[in-house]
Amino acid sequence: MSNSISKIDQALSDLVEAFSELESEFSEKYGEDQDALDHALAEVLETSIDSALEEHDCTPGFFASLINALSEGLEQIDPSAFGDEDDEFGFQARAASDNGMEYEDEDMMDLDDDEDEDDDDEDEDEEEEEEAEDDDD
Repeated sequence: MSNSISKIDQALSDLVEAFSELESEFSEKYGEDQDALDHALAEVLETSIDSALEEHDCTPGFFASLINALSEGLEQIDPSAFGDEDDEFGFQARAASDNGMEYEDEDMMDLDDDEDEDDDDEDEDEEEEEEAEDDDD
């Protein structure tokens, strides 16, 4: 068992080192374009995950379980790492503040209200079309 733990320790250390190097290289390449940086990192990770799945003949579900276990371990170390559970918009708020933007939960609520208004408009349009068809008959 201690051999397995040592392998995991080394693998996590290697992962952190490689990711930090890659992030640094991409930061130099993409500068302030955070979307391009995120996209490039995601593409590299997708390719690496796909390769690992094939090499070890495992399923995406297995990999998801691995990520879940890592997340739970991190949460045990630092419960605030994933935001406040009471704040359903914690991730967006943290991401916005990391990018120097202001974010308020009310902003998200306004978006939800706008979607409801759009749905109401569509319902009204459908009713008007049905009434017009009934009048034609």
